[in-house]
Amino acid sequence: LKDNVAARNYVHPTPIQDQSIPAIMAGKDVIGLANTGTGKTAAFLLPLINNLIENPQRYTALIMVPTRELSTQIYDEFRLFARNTPAYAAVCVGGVNIHPQIAALKRRPQVIIGTPGRLKDLLEQRALKLGQVGYLVLDEADRMLDMGFIKDIRYLVDQTPKQRQSLCLSATMTPEINQLINDFLIDPVTISVRKSQTGANIDQD
Repeated sequence: LKDNVAARNYVHPTPIQDQSIPAIMAGKDVIGLANTGTGKTAAFLLPLINNLIENPQRYTALIMVPTRELSTQIYDEFRLFARNTPAYAAVCVGGVNIHPQIAALKRRPQVIIGTPGRLKDLLEQRALKLGQVGYLVLDEADRMLDMGFIKDIRYLVDQTPKQRQSLCLSATMTPEINQLINDFLIDPVTISVRKSQTGANIDQD
C-alpha cells in the first residue's frame, strides 16, 4: 500500500487526509466537511484498503455516492491504491445494464461502490447482501440529499449491521445532513477543512 501511495507521488497528506486517516484507523465514525478537490477520496480509501489487507474476510465496505461519474472516479482511485493487494471492488450504478453488476456481486467483492437507486434495485433482487457491511461511507452526502436519495439511503443503511464504522463526507452541513448524521453515526469525530474557494486543481466551467 505504501508503494502504491509513493507511485502516485503522494508526499504530504492534504489537511482532510492528515486529520481523517488517524481517526478512521482508530475505528471512529467520522464527519468530513471538505470541498471537492481536497483529497477526501484517498482520506477514506487508504485506511479502508489497509483494514481489508489486515482483515480480508472480516467485512464488506459500502460506499454510496450521488452519481455514476463519482462511482467510476472512486473505483479508479481504489484500483490504483489497491494494486498488488487482495482487496477488490465492484461498481453498481444506474443507467447501465444491471446484469454485469449482478455477476460482479456474485464474486463477493470486499468493496461495493454505487448509487442509492441501483443499490436498492440490487438489494430487492437479492443480488446484494448488506449483512456483512462493517464500513459505510456516504460521499457527497449533501448532493445525494439534493438529488432526492434520502429514502433510498435510509432504506439501505437500515439493512446494514448496527455495529459498523460509518463515515459521512459533505461539502456543506445542512439540517438534513445533521439529522442523517445523528441517525447513522455514533459519537463521530468532526473534521472540517472547508474553504470558500474551490480547490486549485478543479476547473469550473
